[in-house]
Amino acid sequence: MIRKQRPNANMQRQVHYSDRFHVVPDTPKKSLIGTPYEVIYNHLSYSYPILQHFLELDCAVFWVQKSDLVGVAGYLKRLGYETLSEMSAIDFLEKRGEFELFYQFVSFAPNFAGKRRVRLKCTLLENEQMDTLSHLFRSALWSEREAYDMFGIIFKDHPHLCRILMPEDWVGHPLRKSYPLKGDEHAAWYEVDKIFGKEYREVIGPEQRDSARVDEKDTFNFSKIGHEQSKGLPLEDNPSKYTFQKSLFVKDLHTKEPTELKERP
Repeated sequence: MIRKQRPNANMQRQVHYSDRFHVVPDTPKKSLIGTPYEVIYNHLSYSYPILQHFLELDCAVFWVQKSDLVGVAGYLKRLGYETLSEMSAIDFLEKRGEFELFYQFVSFAPNFAGKRRVRLKCTLLENEQMDTLSHLFRSALWSEREAYDMFGIIFKDHPHLCRILMPEDWVGHPLRKSYPLKGDEHAAWYEVDKIFGKEYREVIGPEQRDSARVDEKDTFNFSKIGHEQSKGLPLEDNPSKYTFQKSLFVKDLHTKEPTELKERP
């Protein structure tokens, strides 16, 4: 499926004048009765209770109970959905006290042209554990490890449940909404403590985790327009003037006050 092209002219101005607190509305949900997915729903509902079912962005979504998810996933595999393309979670602990788990299945069979994508959803409390799907879908081996690493969700009977992105001794789970955007104290001092030890905290200082930070006096990591400055040396107060040989198309650069253009020339 090719993503629809959007006009990208003057994107910076659109972002600047857009509402920062705009809440994107939910995607429309349609009934799957009368669509090719109705056959899949009939198969599943005959053996398992389906709490909700609807069609969203050409994908059938089925809400099931946590205890039935492994059985429903195995049923989908027997029906022809042999690929688990994605599995993750959403943190709703603050609002509802639970995680929202979703499993995305795809079928590439020729006779599944109008019903290729199915998504299973269920809820999971913070102190609950989830049964693994790794014995049914090999891709769940990494997806469940990522969910454990980022959210702290424990999957029972997983053959090797450990962190996959963060170090093994990392403290916290970064994709939880309670985790600070710039990291906590353990994140700020992780590399210093790991490489040099805690006794070097005052010597080295905390790790800089702000990607938007600019230090005008730092000539090692930043350059300053209008200054001819050697890397790593102290910043000089007097800017140097760039000089070039006169050319037919290049004008001399100068240090006069810049002129702000009100409109395009």
